[in-house]
Amino acid sequence: MKFWFLTLHSKSYINPPSISIFDKIANLRRLLIIVCLLSTLQLIGQNSDVYEKYNIYRNPVKLILNKFAWTLATGYGKTYYKHDLSGYYFYQDRIGQYILPSDAVIGTQFQGFSNWFNDPSLGPEVPVRDPFDVPFPSLSNPVLNPELQNAQFFANGDTTEIGFRGISHGIPVTLQFHYNFLEKFRMGIGYSWEKQYIGELLPTSYQGVIRSYQPNIESTIYSRLFGTVGYQFYTYYEHLFVAELQVGRIKSGPEFNAAIQRSLYINFGVSMEKQLSEYFRVIVKPSIDFKNFNVSIPGGSEITHQHPTLFLQVGVSINIPEIPRSPISNDHIQLKHVITDPSTGRLIEVRGQPITKWQNPKVGQNHRKLFRYKNRNKKKLNPY
Repeated sequence: MKFWFLTLHSKSYINPPSISIFDKIANLRRLLIIVCLLSTLQLIGQNSDVYEKYNIYRNPVKLILNKFAWTLATGYGKTYYKHDLSGYYFYQDRIGQYILPSDAVIGTQFQGFSNWFNDPSLGPEVPVRDPFDVPFPSLSNPVLNPELQNAQFFANGDTTEIGFRGISHGIPVTLQFHYNFLEKFRMGIGYSWEKQYIGELLPTSYQGVIRSYQPNIESTIYSRLFGTVGYQFYTYYEHLFVAELQVGRIKSGPEFNAAIQRSLYINFGVSMEKQLSEYFRVIVKPSIDFKNFNVSIPGGSEITHQHPTLFLQVGVSINIPEIPRSPISNDHIQLKHVITDPSTGRLIEVRGQPITKWQNPKVGQNHRKLFRYKNRNKKKLNPY
């Protein structure tokens, strides 16, 4: 076929007087390129059925598992809690802080709910006194007298802006697997576990009067089950940049009331991956997720707690190799190759590198630093 192709086009290259030597060289170069392309296509066709042609065995389960990438990562999370008390009375004295729906009738006694962050409970009855009735002379004791700090405070959240916000810290651990398709797309599922340490919430107004709100829990466990999709939008040599979206459900620990309603959470992130081989990658992933939960107070509307989280995670991502390492101890071939399996006697394809190295490396690709310059050989007169 190739010989016929050359013969068919040979007439246009036989010494026509109007064509210079440079034109001949250009035409021959184009012809050479075409021949190379045809040869390459032919080789691709041969490689597609080479395993059937030579009856080379490959484990079908490993072939399927190799299509999925498994990722394990951990790092640090920073959660920003915020809520406001619109629709509620807020009461504070030296003992505690309480809220009550704003449509309730208030007399000389106030009985509200505490622990509205995670597990609302009815508090004791407390007297509502005149905040300006102080047990000392006003002239000799100014308004900023310490005796007035953190004293009784009473306000309506509908007419006064009252709310709390704070920062909590967490340690997440994430396991996910995804399937790569169409070269740049991926989709999969995952599970995330986070140990979060709950901090105090600072008032958004009246900071000199309202105390910080301290939830009655010190830590909790958040677990997430999610689906994920991603798109590889940029590649720089062996570095991949993948935009990822996660959507799933979040579940809190027993420290939160079981009746609390939680929304779906959405996470946006960019996975920056360094390819050490076709099977092994190191990843760094910053991301942010958005979520909230609603706490119901008897007789009142729900209090919505916003708590987005910033994450920075590092980890590894691997593909299970579709072929094993060579079982022959004195087999020092570095590339993928075919051997006769000592146990079964059939032909199998094996690899000569660990999963952290390229399986068919170019010269120096797996060993970029010369042996003589490695730390353990620096002081030797003859490191070889």
